[in-house]
Amino acid sequence: MRFPGRTSITGRLVLMTTVGVAILWLAATAFASLFLRYELNESFDRAEAAVAQRLLPLTTDSLLDKDETGDEVREVHHFERDRDHGLVFQLRHPNGRLLLRSDDAPAQVLDGNAEAGFSETDQYRVYTLTDPTTRLTIQVGELLAHRQNALFGATLTLLLPLLLLLPLSGLGIWFTTRRGLAPLALLRREIALRGGTNLAPLGLDDLPREVGPIAIALDRLIGRLSSALEAERQFAANSAHELRTPIATALAQTQRLIETTPDADARSDAGKIEATLRRLSSLAEKLMQLSRADAGMAAGGEPVEVLPIVRLVVDDLSTKTRSRVRLEAKPEAGAFRAPINVDALGIVLRNLIDNAITHSPPESPVDIEISGDAVSVRNAGPIVAPDLLQRLRRRFERGRSSGTGSGLGLAIVDTIVAQVGGTLTLVSPATGRVDGFESRLSFAPPPRGDPRTG
Repeated sequence: MRFPGRTSITGRLVLMTTVGVAILWLAATAFASLFLRYELNESFDRAEAAVAQRLLPLTTDSLLDKDETGDEVREVHHFERDRDHGLVFQLRHPNGRLLLRSDDAPAQVLDGNAEAGFSETDQYRVYTLTDPTTRLTIQVGELLAHRQNALFGATLTLLLPLLLLLPLSGLGIWFTTRRGLAPLALLRREIALRGGTNLAPLGLDDLPREVGPIAIALDRLIGRLSSALEAERQFAANSAHELRTPIATALAQTQRLIETTPDADARSDAGKIEATLRRLSSLAEKLMQLSRADAGMAAGGEPVEVLPIVRLVVDDLSTKTRSRVRLEAKPEAGAFRAPINVDALGIVLRNLIDNAITHSPPESPVDIEISGDAVSVRNAGPIVAPDLLQRLRRRFERGRSSGTGSGLGLAIVDTIVAQVGGTLTLVSPATGRVDGFESRLSFAPPPRGDPRTG
């Protein structure tokens, strides 16, 4: 039985663990990004100060050697003009006039109010250094966007592995979770194998600490349930068996009374008693069959041919049917074999045919059709409502027809065919009719390569 809308424990653990790993990775990346930003700024500041300390004496000597005192600002060109170098510099006269600048530096002073050391403008991180002898001042500026791009690239480098590692970690978490929850899957499979015909202990002794007590409790529950069901079966079987003899004796005496008494009223009353005893005898027989069905008697060795068993049951019921049963065997019916015990198949067919005869109008035919994979039993009668159709598999559930019955026939059939993987399908109206009832019996074929397929 499936439970739509409910996720598995494995799925929940994989999802929560993977999301947890992703959150931890993102938190670690955010912390690393803050730390990296501090370290990058320190590194860039040291590099910027070193550039200023090296450029100031070089540019000062260059200007003094050439004795340039004009108002024109000299530009120092890069080897690659179009390349964004990030760093710019300006050399200023003590009066504030620009003397020298890099070709990518702005024409205006980077920071006119800056003292020695670092300062920031809207676009640049500026380092200012003044020569104590010449009083010339150099300012080296680095674009803030350059630093931000470097930080973004470093952070992206930390995040990109998450795109690869997250699916891999999810796969690894799924695999390890599946392996870790394997005992639960084993326990589930063993529980699924248990039923009315298989109440053997689970026998799982090597389960983990968390699951072991569950298996022990289930074994105890199965033991108590097995004892209760066995007691119930024994009671039903013993009661039915013990009732057969007195019922048969009472029935024989009643029949003798009917034959010997000259009183018509007494014969009528005795006839009613006979009918009641016959119903009681039929009920005892059904209880015996139900007890055998509950005990798991359906499983057999070799698959049996269905057509001969159907003919045998029909002939056995000939006195009751009065030629009302019409048997139609399709050409492929001779190859129809069912993986079921012969006695169990006989009980199933007898109950289906007897049910059709009992609940159909008098003298109306009962049609049995055998194909290569199913047996269908159809009879006339009123249409059975869908809700009642589903309840007819229950024990002691009867339809609304005028026929007598115990309400156990279809329950016995359903119990037996379920033990061998068969299917009982109830249809109303019957196939090809506007009314009536149909019981369709089908069996799953043996697995391919199974030696039982012959």
